[in-house]
Amino acid sequence: MREVLDNLEGLGVYITDTDRRILFWNKAAALITGYSSAEILGRACRDNVLCHVDRHGRSLCESTVCPLAHCMACGQAGSARTFVFALSREGKRVPMSVSVSPIKDGEGRVVGGMEVFREASREVQDLELAQTVQRQWLPQPAQLVRWPFLGYACCMAEMVGGDLARLFPGPGGTVAGLLADISGHGVASALLTGFLVSNLLPLEGTVDQPAEILRHLAGIYARSGLSSHYYSAQAFVYDPAARRLRLANAGHPPPILIEADGTGRFLELPSDLIGLFDSLEFAEPPEIDLAGKRLIIYSDGMTEAPNPRGKRIGEAGLLELAREGVALPPARQAQALIDAVFAFTDAPDPVDDLTILVIDGGPSPSS
Repeated sequence: MREVLDNLEGLGVYITDTDRRILFWNKAAALITGYSSAEILGRACRDNVLCHVDRHGRSLCESTVCPLAHCMACGQAGSARTFVFALSREGKRVPMSVSVSPIKDGEGRVVGGMEVFREASREVQDLELAQTVQRQWLPQPAQLVRWPFLGYACCMAEMVGGDLARLFPGPGGTVAGLLADISGHGVASALLTGFLVSNLLPLEGTVDQPAEILRHLAGIYARSGLSSHYYSAQAFVYDPAARRLRLANAGHPPPILIEADGTGRFLELPSDLIGLFDSLEFAEPPEIDLAGKRLIIYSDGMTEAPNPRGKRIGEAGLLELAREGVALPPARQAQALIDAVFAFTDAPDPVDDLTILVIDGGPSPSS
């Protein structure tokens, strides 16, 4: 087995014990990184010889979110590809696509871990371009400056994803928006977010009913033949002068309404997913007086995010985090919620895309 692994072409392999001390380093690993086995063997990852960082900018070699450390702690192989960036012997950052697996003894106990990696510069370059394009479809900094009562943040499970948040002007000084969550994540789902954006453009500046946004998208989606994917969505139209909010729902998780006294509750809006059923009727509750209140719309990755023991943060956990951060400006609360959920997972990447939209009604007239 040692001879087979040592002669794999283009695939670096290294094996560690549970303390992440490197026990095996194949020839391809030496070629990709510039470090010979004599320089690596016996050294621990915490010595930071490879200086691994992830796409979120986190240093991995001494952390529990290192993909290899995470898989040994969970006792399970990584289920998705992960990109890390190693520092070569020449001082160059090398993008790598990595797969990790724990090594177990005959009784099922984890005794080490194995990482298989390959140089992925071209792949990362292409995904960075796709990421740059997708970000143009999402809420822009200039919009959030123009509409400071809105907050937005996201963290994709991969470099591109299937969550879409879109903000645009409505008639009479209103602001309209949508948060959609397409099944799956990655490149295919990201392409479908572009499809949704292209079909939202004709509505910008004209639509004053959130259900109209959903009916428009659902009708086009039904005629498109895109039957392999479905999605949930929540649309809104907000009048910041009157502080009145209208919502419409298509199978999306219930939004959180934080009341003026700081208590919070979920607004149950049952309805069907788009693309899974033929129905074009979407739940639209009575208009909400948002004065003194705050509404939080989120993708289901926020409540379904698991920690290493498999416990999900759940609706109760997200509600508590929302209540704790209600004094923050909307943009800061949105980012704080993403950061808190991602930290809860203690994982290399989120299992699913994480997205938050915050709509703040400002202080109540009596305050």
